Amino acid sequence: MSLYDEFYPLAIELLTELGTDATLIGTAPTDTSLAAKRAGRVAAGGQPQGRPTKAVVGPIEVTGSDGRKTLQSVATMLAEPHQGDTLTMGSLSWQIGKVTRIAPQGQAIVYIAEVA
Repeated sequence: MSLYDEFYPLAIELLTELGTDATLIGTAPTDTSLAAKRAGRVAAGGQPQGRPTKAVVGPIEVTGSDGRKTLQSVATMLAEPHQGDTLTMGSLSWQIGKVTRIAPQGQAIVYIAEVA
């Protein structure tokens, strides 16, 4: 059994239990390339298209290169966000910053994105 087979169902269970319904919306409506359409980021008319996901937004402690520890807001989700996307949960929305893919053995289990 691979790490993916063991941990992906657990990630789904935890995000289903603790997460909230959310939508990722691409912010590049002029990107009408085939790759963007296949990724579900742009509808046929060139408008950004929402992608549903479950997400949790909260603080995480980050240690900077200078050794200082700070709290940073991050979103943990199953769908792959892209830098510049907007994450909406109810009436709240955040801009996606740097995205970290948690992928032991090459298969993504969850994505952690800096949000502001």
